[in-house]
Amino acid sequence: MTIISIDFSINSPAIIIKDTTKDSYEAFSFVPNFNDKLKSSQLYNELSKIMNIVSYTKYKPTKDPVKDQTIKMKNADYLSDAIMKAIIPHIKETPEIRIEGFSFGSKGNSFIDMISFNTFLKVKMIQQWGHVIKVISPKTIKKLFTGNGNASKCDMLRSFVDNYDNELVDIIVSLNIIKKEEFKIPKPLDDLIDAFALSKISIN
Repeated sequence: MTIISIDFSINSPAIIIKDTTKDSYEAFSFVPNFNDKLKSSQLYNELSKIMNIVSYTKYKPTKDPVKDQTIKMKNADYLSDAIMKAIIPHIKETPEIRIEGFSFGSKGNSFIDMISFNTFLKVKMIQQWGHVIKVISPKTIKKLFTGNGNASKCDMLRSFVDNYDNELVDIIVSLNIIKKEEFKIPKPLDDLIDAFALSKISIN
């Protein structure tokens, strides 16, 4: 069985494609207008050794609200196309698709944009594979992955590092960030950990 686990965000969505028969996975991180020459791209360059870093076109907004709505729809279309193009070659059967749901506390324009971008992708996945999408709430994912439904991103990262043994864990440990009492998780690690959590938990 193939499970596609998606932690969706507008700027750094992460996807894990898991083959349950082999207990193997393929990981993806999607980055807008990626430039591997920038200093900020060092982590992505390191991650590219063990996973797929996929660049997609994202246009910058203007100060014209009418034009900006069109730009947002184009960006949502380009991102969903990039995701589908990247993952379809890895899918040999009808998959189970898991997507993290929206936080109940989310609101504002950024939340509306998130819904729009998310919907573009869901529609294309339904057109490709049918109604195989399962939406799991963030609280449920945290509870099943860490034992605490209110776990922080740092708790999720620590749980991943403590319980799994793979090359991504090695990279995270090498960064030394988990040795600090308070730390900020750099992009795209937080999205990747959430996608891994989705792929690992058992869902009835």
